[in-house]
Amino acid sequence: MDLASDLLADYVDRPTLARGLRCSERTLARYEGQPNGLPSTTIAGRKYYKVARVMDWLAKREQRPNPRRA
Repeated sequence: MDLASDLLADYVDRPTLARGLRCSERTLARYEGQPNGLPSTTIAGRKYYKVARVMDWLAKREQRPNPRRA
């Protein structure tokens, strides 16, 4: 087993996350720069995202329809 792959098992890099969310890497960079933005960490000059934290971040941005506008 490779120790590095074990340590990063819960993380994905920026290109992988961008493909998974069907957006560009530049969009992810913009999300990071927003207040309460997308959480990330930088290791050896590369951005990584913990999958569980990304899922939490997405869930907090979920919007419900306005019941008065039906």
